[in-house]
This record gives sequence, structure tokens and C-alpha cells, in this order.
Amino acid sequence: QHVEAARNLAQRILKEGGVDANTRVRWAWRVVTARQPEAGELKIITDVLAGHRARFAKDADAAKKLITFGESKADPKLAPVDLGAWTLVANLLLNLDEVVNKN
Repeated sequence: QHVEAARNLAQRILKEGGVDANTRVRWAWRVVTARQPEAGELKIITDVLAGHRARFAKDADAAKKLITFGESKADPKLAPVDLGAWTLVANLLLNLDEVVNKN
């Protein structure tokens, strides 16, 4: 369920977050944390994104496998390599301490 939630957030990022990586990361960060990312946070996330993109560019089947988890279907209009990379970024964002509810 968590991977599916991350994929759905990734789809929103790609559709609603803007046209470039920095804008999308800022949008996603704001959605999940209710604040803008600091410069260092932005760099970390964009570096992570670049790493995932590079990995999936070499192994598109891994990206396709990742985006098939869950009951809902991935948007076929989105490139699997991009959606896979953003899914892992969304997963990272959803696991930030300030996003996770704690008792």
C-alpha cells in the first residue's frame, strides 16, 4: 500500500508539480510538509531523483515492475522511467520524520 500511495503521489507530482525537477520537488515538499524545502534539502532530493532516473534509464523493466504494485493502475500516459524515479522520491518524502505521524 505504501508503494502504491507513493506512486499516486508521484503521478500528482508529474501532473501538477510543474515542468522541471526543482519546481516539482518544491511542490511535493510543500504538499507533504506544509513548508518549502531548504536549499540543502532541495539538493538532496534532486540528487536522489537523478540517481533513480539514471538507474531506471538502464533498467526500464525495474521501473515498470515498481509502478505495478497495488490495486490502482499507473497512468499509461506517464513514462515508466520517470514515474518509477518519482515514486521512489515520493516514498522518501512520505517517510520524512516531519511527515510521519507519531504518538
